[in-house]
Amino acid sequence: MLLAGLGAVLLGITGCTTSETGSPTTSATAVDGPSTSKPTSTKPASQTVEIPARPKELKLNAIDPCALFTDGQRGQLKINRSRLTTNNSDVWRGSKECVLNVQAQQPYYDYAALLITSEGIGPWLTGKRNVDADLISVAGFAAAKTVFKGSSNERNSHECAVSVDVAEGQQLMVSMNLTSRNAFTQDQICQMTEKAAEMAVTTLQTLA
Repeated sequence: MLLAGLGAVLLGITGCTTSETGSPTTSATAVDGPSTSKPTSTKPASQTVEIPARPKELKLNAIDPCALFTDGQRGQLKINRSRLTTNNSDVWRGSKECVLNVQAQQPYYDYAALLITSEGIGPWLTGKRNVDADLISVAGFAAAKTVFKGSSNERNSHECAVSVDVAEGQQLMVSMNLTSRNAFTQDQICQMTEKAAEMAVTTLQTLA
């Protein structure tokens, strides 16, 4: 049931490619400036946010997504089970994915690490997908932090995804799906997702 819940989150994100338009926002941790910069809502909806150059190329093709979290990192994240699988969405079908469960005690939630080798993070920042997006920095790499539009409403808070620009035309997406109701706020969920993404990128640099 928990795995099905996480799958629904990933499918929901990938299924938004043709939904309503919008403009990405910029958080205080954004790599293109502090929160006092001009609101991106003044830009045309079709304009893509400029993505800073990555410090190095970290190709995902030969990577095992479950190897992105060391035993020590899993302990910090309270992960007690993981499973290597492939994504079954229409957009990224067949992409390697690791589902990591936090189920030893409540609150229950899942992380997922998805290796996307067919698309970079740019499309998340165009405003054309049904997400609110922030351009942030994760372990020195640009990343798109995304939540479904309307998730700022605390009653709808249950997921967050961070897609890291690790290589040309590739992204490492780390997501979190909360399965225990009302355990964390949206901000807390995204903070936990960013922490997991930073760990994964740190480990990736030792593997790529």
